Amino acid sequence: MTANTGRTTSNWVSFNVHDSSGTLRTIPVDSINGVGLTYPELDLTAFQDKVRGVLPETPDCTITITGPFDTTTAQAVGTLSGSHTVLSAIAGGVTPLSLDVQMGIRHAWESGEPQFGLTASTPTGFLCLEYTVDPSAGKYSAKFRCNPGSDAPAWGTTAET
Repeated sequence: MTANTGRTTSNWVSFNVHDSSGTLRTIPVDSINGVGLTYPELDLTAFQDKVRGVLPETPDCTITITGPFDTTTAQAVGTLSGSHTVLSAIAGGVTPLSLDVQMGIRHAWESGEPQFGLTASTPTGFLCLEYTVDPSAGKYSAKFRCNPGSDAPAWGTTAET
């Protein structure tokens, strides 16, 4: 199937992250806070300037996800693995992880369509800094940030490994 163009829906977004053994897994998500880089501003305004001047600082990438609490066994990438199975084992770890958010356009993602992520290699990768479960709602939330010294995650059209 040829990569499509146009608008899409959240049905075709796939969240993939390394598990504790370094294998990429797809986990169920209900929401992703947004993906991309944010650049804090450094104010460089001098007294004589007529308008405020800024300079972008080092970028930040924080990705927060939520989804259903699920203990299904780990499956091959592209098939949903249990969120708890994957996230409970990587939360608080210090090993950089690959992370890949794939956005299929009007169908399941395929090479050539937008994706955002980073392939892990020491020290480049993401860390899972938070993993919490709300038992009454049957939902989890998790937060990912780049490992110190990482390359910046980027937009592309080829899956991370």
